[in-house]
Amino acid sequence: MKIRWIPYIVIAISLSVSGVVHGENERCQPEVVVFFGNGVWNDVEDADESRELLVNRLNAHVSGTSLEGTITYGLAYNPSEGYLADLIETFEQALQTNYSQFWNYLADWDTMPDFLQNRIIAIAKEVDAAVVSANPSVQEHIALYNQHLQDGKMVVLVAHSQGNLYGNIAYRGINQQYIDGFGIVSVANPDSSVAAGGPYTTIDEDLIIGSIPSALSPNLDNFFGPLNWGDIWGGHNFIKSYMAPGHKAEAKILNDVVTTINKLVRTDAVEIVHTYNILGVICGNPGTTFITIPQDAYVTEILTYHWCDRGQPAGTHVLYNHNSLQRYGPFSGTTVIRSWVSYPNTIIPAGSYEVIDSEPETWSHTNSGGFVIIRGIPCY
Repeated sequence: MKIRWIPYIVIAISLSVSGVVHGENERCQPEVVVFFGNGVWNDVEDADESRELLVNRLNAHVSGTSLEGTITYGLAYNPSEGYLADLIETFEQALQTNYSQFWNYLADWDTMPDFLQNRIIAIAKEVDAAVVSANPSVQEHIALYNQHLQDGKMVVLVAHSQGNLYGNIAYRGINQQYIDGFGIVSVANPDSSVAAGGPYTTIDEDLIIGSIPSALSPNLDNFFGPLNWGDIWGGHNFIKSYMAPGHKAEAKILNDVVTTINKLVRTDAVEIVHTYNILGVICGNPGTTFITIPQDAYVTEILTYHWCDRGQPAGTHVLYNHNSLQRYGPFSGTTVIRSWVSYPNTIIPAGSYEVIDSEPETWSHTNSGGFVIIRGIPCY
């Protein structure tokens, strides 16, 4: 079977109004570009159909949240061939029988004839990093992502199948100045990893990925059976299987995108509050810790130092404005070394605030209050 590279196409389509205005003429909400990177068996129209579905599902998923209206979308098209026709031809040549038997074999790997198993494995090998890296379009992907990052946007690639190989290779070319603003959400990954440790979803029913020994192991039973019969690709299709409405994979993928966005770092985020003191650490309840946010800001990170709990699971942060009596939070944290880090990604008005940590008895402090760092994007 010959491999032909077809022209690289990137379709960047703005489908929502970028940014959120806070107050008259103020803008501080970060913009996010979510790309869909297609896998094998997709022409441009197929890939764009998957992108369009992702647009609709993700927009509905973030409706009513701080991300609503901040996401634009694009298609990073990866060339591929029509492998199904080749697979069916293999089947026809070996067994002159009806197509229903072909799908029956795909539904049960254990009973599948060796010749068909071997052909699927051969096709899987075509989805190979060596093949992808030889494609010059990878460099165009890198240039596209770097341009958006340089423009101050964050970029998330939702990569399906072979698109993961493109994404993992492109990650190596991201400008290190902006690397913390780029993330990958992996779907049906034929590779053994996701760049930067991004989340992945591979369903048990995916026969193609299941035939690749080095691929990440399946981590979700999506249909409680061997195959979604609406997916002629053996559980591998993005729309039919991975984004089948109402199933676990769809929910996980959408949640993974949101989580990835919330963990990305904008290069224009600055330190708004810093009360750390490396010269002394006191354990025990610090009492009330007051801080001042000098101007409206889109707060991206809150860190409280928990040296005293020696890396236990993180709790939550709350910002409480004593003048307006408005509470912001609680924001769930994760443990990073000895700090609790939460990602509010919320606009906080200027003012004086009490920082409320859910475990004050282990919050490291001085006599002036608990150690806290707040980062964000000032609104102008």
